[in-house]
Amino acid sequence: MKEIILNSKQRMLSPDQLAYELGQIPTPQEIENSKKTTYIIFGMLFTVSIGLLAYNLHKIHQENKSKKIN
Repeated sequence: MKEIILNSKQRMLSPDQLAYELGQIPTPQEIENSKKTTYIIFGMLFTVSIGLLAYNLHKIHQENKSKKIN
């Protein structure tokens, strides 16, 4: 295992703060940002899915309407 050399400030930090500083665990802000990004991506996918569904239903309705007229 690789030895990590700590300076005097880092030696006085609590274990969780030290882990944040060394980049071993994500900070709460990083977790919050990744959650926001995930929600935005899922929202966009949901919106596109609903749009495609509405378009296909409209297309099917138009085809059925044209068959009834003929």
